[in-house]
Order: sequence, then structure tokens, then C-alpha cells
Amino acid sequence: MPEHELVRLTSASTGPEAEMIAALLDNAGIRCLVQRSAAFDVPDFLAGGPRELLVRARDHAAAAALVESHFGLH
Repeated sequence: MPEHELVRLTSASTGPEAEMIAALLDNAGIRCLVQRSAAFDVPDFLAGGPRELLVRARDHAAAAALVESHFGLH
């Protein structure tokens, strides 16, 4: 797998939860893409609905350890 390819890190129940995880990763220098889950890609949901968090393959191990240590998510 190419090191720049995006891979799924975790999911979050809401937009604000996803942004908290993304901010934690950003503070550690790990860039993250937050996107709405396919079934919830409707603007009417605003901050509601689940989100998927993606990171570069090369950052996955470090990001997973960081998220697990702070949020217990995987």
C-alpha cells in the first residue's frame, strides 16, 4: 500500500466528536480527513450523523495509538 494512500482510522458518532479527534491528531502533526458516512451525506443532518476519519497509511499506526489512548476508539 502506498504510504500516501488514505486509510480508515476510526469513526465518530457526530461531527463534533470527529472534530475533537481530528484536533488531537492535528496537534500531533497527523493530518486527517473527516467525511460523512455515505448514508448520512445529507446537508440537513448538519453536525449529526456518523463520520469516518481517514489518515495516510504511513501515519495509521501512530494515529491509532493516539486515538486509542485518548478516546478508546478503534
